Amino acid sequence: MSRPPTRVYVVDDDSLLREALVLLLEQAGYEAPTFPSGAAFLTAYPKLPSGCIIVDIVMHGMSGLELQRQLMAAGCRWPVIVLTGHADRASAERAIEAGAVAFLMKPVRRIELLAAVMRGESYLIGATDAIPDPVLAQRLARWTRRERDVVGGVLDTMLNKEIAAKFGITESAVKSYRSKAMKKLGARTPAELVILALRAGFKPPP
Repeated sequence: MSRPPTRVYVVDDDSLLREALVLLLEQAGYEAPTFPSGAAFLTAYPKLPSGCIIVDIVMHGMSGLELQRQLMAAGCRWPVIVLTGHADRASAERAIEAGAVAFLMKPVRRIELLAAVMRGESYLIGATDAIPDPVLAQRLARWTRRERDVVGGVLDTMLNKEIAAKFGITESAVKSYRSKAMKKLGARTPAELVILALRAGFKPPP
């Protein structure tokens, strides 16, 4: 990758969800330390390197919104990504007002979560929007329309047979287009393809 990724802290009292998020983030090349509660994160916070925070809005003890409030009171301006299984307008507004860069519903889609993390990375360096990597953007410009279609399906976690059916091509053709897209972008694995495509500013075709 052309720049080191930001550390992403996962705060959630659901151990299975923590494991799932860590797997997704590590596949994308991130380090993702986990914390089982807001209190545990607050205790560790003063000694942690800056990074993005992924937090569940509903947890035993301290809620995600309360963790946001206490972090702001402590002077922390790290970008926060809020996850929830039961969204309501009031909670979303409070989370955004408290500085959340994204408010995502569970089960969260990989592309939505990684895009939110990248937006958080940009906030850490003072930008309001994710900044495409210029080298990767040049490589991305070499993709064909069909390569973009296939990679869009990959980012949407579609199976090869689902991508093939959607675009009227064979599964072997899907694998070929994906391989060509990976080679042009410099990705060694499908997981790296996802993260590099997003860093390049790729948006799946409509």
